[in-house]
Amino acid sequence: MKHSINTVEVDSEVLFKARKLYSAHNDQLEKYIDLLLEWNEKINLVSRNVSRETVREHVVHSLLPIPLGLVQWNNKWIDSGTGGGLPGIPLAICEKEKEWHLNDNVRKKMRAVEDISQSMGLENVEVIAKSISLIQLEKGTGIVTKHAFKIKDLLKHLDSQPWETILMWKGVGDVEEEVRRSRENLHVTIYAFDFGKDEPFYEGKGIVKIEK
Repeated sequence: MKHSINTVEVDSEVLFKARKLYSAHNDQLEKYIDLLLEWNEKINLVSRNVSRETVREHVVHSLLPIPLGLVQWNNKWIDSGTGGGLPGIPLAICEKEKEWHLNDNVRKKMRAVEDISQSMGLENVEVIAKSISLIQLEKGTGIVTKHAFKIKDLLKHLDSQPWETILMWKGVGDVEEEVRRSRENLHVTIYAFDFGKDEPFYEGKGIVKIEK
């Protein structure tokens, strides 16, 4: 297979913009964290011992595609393997004009996410409790997923679906090997975070954009 793989180094200016975006939506994003941690005491949505500060960093992490200009071209997105609503709920809060479908096949997690989105009055969010392989995608729907799939496994689930753009939050070290294992010809851009030693949370991480 002939794959096109490019790497873009992302500097700390993008992280600064994501944190500024967080500040602009602080009340809603902090409420989301409140509800997520409340539900996490009943259902394992994130690590039980995780600090609020770390959860807040996961939310900022979820927002990075916005200053990178990666979500503007699609009006409908599916967050597959959403777990407790990351990255979908933060993106839905900050991109209210777009539709966000939060998808996971673990029904108890989806009950929690549905309660969170309803409590927050997020009218642009829909919850879908089943495997993404069972969802009929509309043409032009984008897919986001945060540390939930290997590339070849997600593509296998999508099979012959009319997907165009996938954004995957991943460690960047193994991406090229994962891409080479795909049976499809892919155009891949690795947005590798280079935020410096003062930002250890982001070391080795990035967002992978996959197009056919």
